Amino acid sequence: TGDSGGDSRGNRHQRGGRTDYGQSQERGPDEMTDRHLFLKGRSGAGKTTCLLSCLEPYWKGAGGFLTQRLTDGDGETAGFRLLPVENMEEIPSVTRAYEPGIEGIFIERTPEGWRKYPEVFETLGAEILNRLLEHPEQYRFCYIDEIGGVELKVKPFMERLERLLGSQAFCVGVLKHSGNLASLGTRIPLPANAAPDREWLEAQMEQRFGCRILAFDGGEAEKMEIRRLIDLRLSGTSEKGSEK
Repeated sequence: TGDSGGDSRGNRHQRGGRTDYGQSQERGPDEMTDRHLFLKGRSGAGKTTCLLSCLEPYWKGAGGFLTQRLTDGDGETAGFRLLPVENMEEIPSVTRAYEPGIEGIFIERTPEGWRKYPEVFETLGAEILNRLLEHPEQYRFCYIDEIGGVELKVKPFMERLERLLGSQAFCVGVLKHSGNLASLGTRIPLPANAAPDREWLEAQMEQRFGCRILAFDGGEAEKMEIRRLIDLRLSGTSEKGSEK
């Protein structure tokens, strides 16, 4: 496509040195409030475990993906993979034994050191988001796990993520904590400007797309509030698609 210049909706444009890929219509502040729910917190705080427990009654209507930790024979982390969750009768385990060649690995420990495969977000990741965008009536909610990492510079994925956050779908998931991103950067080379890009993503999620982003450290009061918010949003929905 040719560049037409300007800041027209649907064209890429620069904000603060970063490319804004959003193509969806922005809404007023009242309509945007708490459209989506995300948690952020230190590794091991139990963010994913808490969300999956709260979402269990509604899981048959899930779409999106889980970030599954892969472990070696000693229980140590051997990698991470994208796992599509649609059409699953039960919530999958957040960990599984590492096997070379399983689908969706985007970070892997090799004899030569840690390697990343961001192209997984360009293919599998974008395909998952495409299904959510093209058939929203088939899903009760969109589970988006651990965004804000190696995918930040993957244009096809980030374009679709922004479209999804700008849609009527209910997205719930985890935003990678800035400290966790810094820790990840000690193991694998991250894209240039990964830290400011992650901060920009969080700001866009809150200010532009109406995400409620809760800092989570595992407290019981936090868990109760998260369950309340999810039940409030999903308890009146049918198994496949929300009742209008």
